[in-house]
Amino acid sequence: MNGGARWEFIYKAINGLCRSDVCEWVQDESSMEGALGPLVGQIYETRNRLSERLGVEPDNDPDLEQLIEGIEEFARACGKLMYHYGYQDGENLK
Repeated sequence: MNGGARWEFIYKAINGLCRSDVCEWVQDESSMEGALGPLVGQIYETRNRLSERLGVEPDNDPDLEQLIEGIEEFARACGKLMYHYGYQDGENLK
């Protein structure tokens, strides 16, 4: 599995989007017991409170939708960069 496919698999596994035995050490972190679940919960709770105060439906407001999509894209880009920099760092240590 090349680096591009591997980071994608790990990202999906961490976020609970797939399960496989390719990297059995990668855990689903999206549950409330994981590292990501509580953070995602906070983001969506805040979105819902803002929606209520503004009197808008959270799934129909383009700005709130763009904010959530931006957070998701930001997290995905950070994950990809961290994987690739970590891989390069490991290669440089050899």
